Amino acid sequence: MDAYLFLEDLKDERTLSFIRRHNERLRGYLGNIPEEILADIINGMGIPQVYNYNPCWDRVYAVVRDSRGYHVIEIPGNRVVYERSNVVITGVFPSPDCSSIGIAYTGGSDLKVLEIVDSRGQLVDRVEGYFYDVVWRGGEDYYYVSMQRTSSKPSMRVILRDTRTGKEEVVWGSNVPSGHFISLLPVYDEGKILITVSRGWSSSSLYGGDILNPHTWRQLLDPGSPIKPVGYHRGRAYAIVYDDDNGTGRVVEIPVSKGPVRTIVRAHPRYPFEYGVVVGGILFLVKLVDAKARLEAYNIEGALLETFTPEKPSSMIFPKRWGSRALIMMESFSSPLGLYELPTLKPLYAAGEVLSLEAAERFATSYDGTRIHYFEVSKSGQGDVGAIVYGYGGFGVSLDPRYIGHLKPLLEEGFTYVMANLRGGREYGESWHLAGKGLNKMNVFEDYKAVVKHVKRRIPWTAGWGASNGGLLIGAVLVQQPDLLDAAIIGYPVLDMLRFHKLYIGSLWIDEYGDPEDPKYREYLKSYSPIHNVKPANYPPTLIYTGLHDDRVHPGHALRFTALLEEVEAPVYLRVEEKAGHMGADITIKARESADIEAFILKVRGLR
Repeated sequence: MDAYLFLEDLKDERTLSFIRRHNERLRGYLGNIPEEILADIINGMGIPQVYNYNPCWDRVYAVVRDSRGYHVIEIPGNRVVYERSNVVITGVFPSPDCSSIGIAYTGGSDLKVLEIVDSRGQLVDRVEGYFYDVVWRGGEDYYYVSMQRTSSKPSMRVILRDTRTGKEEVVWGSNVPSGHFISLLPVYDEGKILITVSRGWSSSSLYGGDILNPHTWRQLLDPGSPIKPVGYHRGRAYAIVYDDDNGTGRVVEIPVSKGPVRTIVRAHPRYPFEYGVVVGGILFLVKLVDAKARLEAYNIEGALLETFTPEKPSSMIFPKRWGSRALIMMESFSSPLGLYELPTLKPLYAAGEVLSLEAAERFATSYDGTRIHYFEVSKSGQGDVGAIVYGYGGFGVSLDPRYIGHLKPLLEEGFTYVMANLRGGREYGESWHLAGKGLNKMNVFEDYKAVVKHVKRRIPWTAGWGASNGGLLIGAVLVQQPDLLDAAIIGYPVLDMLRFHKLYIGSLWIDEYGDPEDPKYREYLKSYSPIHNVKPANYPPTLIYTGLHDDRVHPGHALRFTALLEEVEAPVYLRVEEKAGHMGADITIKARESADIEAFILKVRGLR
């Protein structure tokens, strides 16, 4: 029996005392360094950037974060139409005629609040719970996806709610098994909706029908692979299906009535389609080429019309239809997320380039000969002070270029930021994801080690950094090869691979990691589970950070791992944010967390 299991009880006074002791210890270790760099971090993070958006009839509503926090603006005009202090606004959902707006926000946990306001900004409805994807059925009614988390395997349902009476009813999904995910994509111009039902991260089904009538929502495709809906055009549905040999994707056309599914265009065997939208008979597709976004436009018959490659390595995400136009969000390491119009990439709301950085691309060779791509980002002529190697490697999440303004103090000091594209992500398609999933998880750790060793040839001092599933990555590498890193940063981590399925919504991750109750997986999971492999060793200085209100990854993972490392006299420090959770936090809270992390790196490196 683990002597530290009591740390999973977040109300136990022993747990609270443990947290207080470690927070105070970290404060003493860092001294005034966080305060010295906080202003730079806030300046870097506070550049206005778009976090989410949705168009309606003649305007676009966007969630923007700047130095004041989160708020919703109306484009054109950039008028602030909604703001609330000390929360993270996660989504904005205007009705098609712009008469009502749904705004979702959270204090940092997965538990959210949805407020519906009218055109005058008056509150007309409010819902609290675990919900996703708001779609308007009419002027007064809307659908939303509700997650019921009362069982060990959460279930999702589509709810129809009347804003006038607050009456709700389950209108779709009653037959969807627990542990499945439901997402909704409205195509208001065509009066249609697309519904994706995902079984884990490697298999999805696509449904569709009339937006007014859930009884018409029928299965359109069940390929046994991931699916990303693209939209409707003249009554036909379009989607990216990753069922080809390499899992890089093909765009298919699905008739409304019975008929053959037609392949419109196939992705490159190595470079996958990441997102797509269809507008006016034009398919706009985002392709990843060595984890960099390239925009391609095709006609509805699959002929390539135009290609756009950003000047700097960039990401392009969430293309959406706006009447006869299309919109997309784009960012780079030096430019925060902005909103652009396709195909011209005319900025509708964008700060542009705000950091002067150089991004290089390199490849390391993993233990089995697989080439692992990574980015190196630094200020011009600098970057040899140390490297911060960031990784994730799981759940089919692609790490493409992201704005790194929060790292401004480290970049100014001469550090290089490294972002590794490990197996387990989908940077090279679904086959790349599968190569780091389940019984292939060790590939992810070996890929990361290969990147670190390759970086060390030029920059000897390296810190490893990862969060959530990336926290598992750094934790596993730490206990497998303690002498590899000069510092380890482990955030909001999954660390007990034999108990993850028993905590919060961890049962949903069985598809990705494997079932600890299945002998086929149990020994494999135990072989790399960080909590089960702590032993006396010469560990580098390690910072573990989590949030007391993280209701996705239980803080007990971080607390117990800290206690075990402390038991073998490792130089481990713990930071527990008491005001937020896994979803992030108000910009000031997040900036202070970043300040502590970066202060730790500066302190360990001997620069403060």
